[in-house]
Amino acid sequence: MTANQERGMKKRTWLFLFALAVVLPGTGCRQKMSDQPYHKPLEASDMFADGRASRPLEVGVIHRAQFLQSDPLVTGLTSAEWGRVYAQQANPKFDLAVPTPLENREAAVTLPRYDQRVAANPKVYVEEFPFAITPADLERGQDRFTIYCSVCHGALGNGQGKIWERGYLNPTSFHTEIVGTHEKNLAKHDAPKTGLGISRGYALWDIPMPLREAPVGYYFEVITKGYGGMPSYSAQITPADRWRIIAYVRALQFSQHAKVADIPAELKAKVNAAPVGATTSNAGGHP
Repeated sequence: MTANQERGMKKRTWLFLFALAVVLPGTGCRQKMSDQPYHKPLEASDMFADGRASRPLEVGVIHRAQFLQSDPLVTGLTSAEWGRVYAQQANPKFDLAVPTPLENREAAVTLPRYDQRVAANPKVYVEEFPFAITPADLERGQDRFTIYCSVCHGALGNGQGKIWERGYLNPTSFHTEIVGTHEKNLAKHDAPKTGLGISRGYALWDIPMPLREAPVGYYFEVITKGYGGMPSYSAQITPADRWRIIAYVRALQFSQHAKVADIPAELKAKVNAAPVGATTSNAGGHP
């Protein structure tokens, strides 16, 4: 064997040994986890006496940092209403026994059933906020409203955000009045068959309810689950911030039909002391 052939043989041998050193450890450490046997949730197995592969959570079990599902903070429903919904979820054979104008009981679980303005009707949605609303909460609500809601509903809550101006579906106005509307947009603003500021969800139940009279729990459900062309915001907005947004919407609504008698005495004195014809920076409808 010549010297060149010997050098070539040694080179190939070293390359082969190097390749083995690189490849063998990788093959030896591979666990092939994707090929391991596993059970799909609740599929048949011999792990438990009833033949299931895992155990479903007991009714009412939650993990840490989660609110109880029956808490109005995360449902917007009254305790009596949630009792019916929760019982139906825990036991599909449970009869909701809720008289509604619709025959579809499944749809009735999440849609409005009653005009809560009528004292004799059951309360489906909570009508009070689950925590006291402070000025700081209103500021936070305005901030979240501006980020997530104003692009469609408009900064004044009049249904005329920038996305709407560019051809998106006509969003609901929170007012039953024309608020800050450009004349050229009046025709589009009045397009909804339900009328300006009338809840479309309640309209499905033949209940003509202005949104400023809709219970706050209804707003919470719409923000959480979405409605029509509006997507769910449950992933983007925490439950507490949803309530703060609703509080700010209420402030926008109140700003358009507040009476002089509703003004606190100290503010009323400032209004009376202001020069006639004077304007303020709040004229845009913000509280």
